[in-house]
Amino acid sequence: MRAFLIRRLATFVPTLLLITLMVFGLQQIVPGGPAEAIAGAGSTQESIDEINRQLGLDRPLIEQYTSWIGNLVRGDLGTSYFSREPVDTLLARRLEPTVLIVVSALVLALVIGGGAGLWAAARRRHLDGRSVLAVSGIGLAVPDFWLATIAAGFIGLDLALLPAVGYTPLGDDWVQTIRSIILPVLVLSFATGALVCRHVRSAVGQALDSPHIRTAWAMGLTPRQVYLGDALRSAAPAVVTLLPLLVATLVGASVVVENVFAIPGLGGLIVQSVDNRDYATLQGTVLLMALLVLILNFVADLVLARLDRRVAA
Repeated sequence: MRAFLIRRLATFVPTLLLITLMVFGLQQIVPGGPAEAIAGAGSTQESIDEINRQLGLDRPLIEQYTSWIGNLVRGDLGTSYFSREPVDTLLARRLEPTVLIVVSALVLALVIGGGAGLWAAARRRHLDGRSVLAVSGIGLAVPDFWLATIAAGFIGLDLALLPAVGYTPLGDDWVQTIRSIILPVLVLSFATGALVCRHVRSAVGQALDSPHIRTAWAMGLTPRQVYLGDALRSAAPAVVTLLPLLVATLVGASVVVENVFAIPGLGGLIVQSVDNRDYATLQGTVLLMALLVLILNFVADLVLARLDRRVAA
C-alpha cells in the first residue's frame, strides 16, 4: 500500500503541473485580450499597449507563466483585471452555491441512480428492469441546457412551484436556499443518475453471474443478503472508479445550468470572465475546479486500493 501511495503521489505533481500549463494556455485560446475589453470600442493602440503594460501582459509568456506559478505557490491566485479584487475573494464568494448544487446532485444521483441500477440488475430479465435501463438511456440523451430551460420555464414560471432564477445565501434563509437549488439539482442529477444507473446495473449484473454469487444462492442466503451484501460489495470498486468522472461531469454541467437559473456560482463567474477576457479570474476558477477533480481522483484511487488489494500490487 505504501508503494502504491508513493506511485500515486509521484504522478500527482506532474499532473498538477500539466494542469497549470493548460489553464495558463487558456489566455492564448480566448480571442482578443483584457486590454481591448477594458479600453472599450474605439480605443487607440497606444492605450491598449499601456493597459497591457500595466497588467504585465506585454512580458514574454514564459515570464508570465513562471510569475503566475510563483504566486500560486504562495497561495496568491492574482487579481481580477476588471473588479481589481483578489481572485480568491471572488472564488470564496461564488463557491457556496456551486458546492451545494454539485454535492446535492451527486448524492441524489448516487442514491436514486444506484438504487435504480441495482433494481435493473436484479430484474434484468424482466420488463421492469429493462424499462429502467430504457429510462436511463433517455436521461443520457437529454441535454442539460434543454432540460434546465424547460424546468425553469414550466415548473418555475408557469406553475410557480419553485424559484426559476436566483439564489438565496445559506446564511440568510436556509429554507429559501433549499428551494432555490432544487431545480438545478434535479436537472444536474438527471443525466448523472442515469450514468450511475447504467454503471451499477452493469457492475452488479456481472457480479450476479459470478460463481461466488451462485454459491451464495445455493447456500440459501436471502435476496437482501445476496443483492445488498455480496453483489453490491463486488460492484463497489467499479462505482468508486466512477466517482471522479461524476464530479467532473457535474462541475462542467454546472457552468451551463447555473447560467440558465441565474445562480451566482463558479459557472457564472467563468462565463463572465470569458466575456470580459479576465484571464486571472478565469485561470483561478478553472484551476480550482481541475484541482478538485484531481484530488477526488487521488482519493478514489486510495479507496479503490483498499477495496481491491490487486490495484495496489
